[in-house]
Amino acid sequence: MKLTPIRLRRLNAGLDIEQAMEVLKITKSTFYKLEQGWTSPSPQLIKRLADAYECTTDEIFKDLKITG
Repeated sequence: MKLTPIRLRRLNAGLDIEQAMEVLKITKSTFYKLEQGWTSPSPQLIKRLADAYECTTDEIFKDLKITG
């Protein structure tokens, strides 16, 4: 799996894949799509990502290349 900014943020937060899926309340399929940049998360998931990875929602938007 390539090292994407969102994956790097998860690793820096000290979460493995199983822990992240549990905290984020998402399936393995959704998790992999998210880390590879193949899907855009809902606003609720963006908030959970920011909380779990101890960063701001703006940083999550930047990592996932989401513009508004």
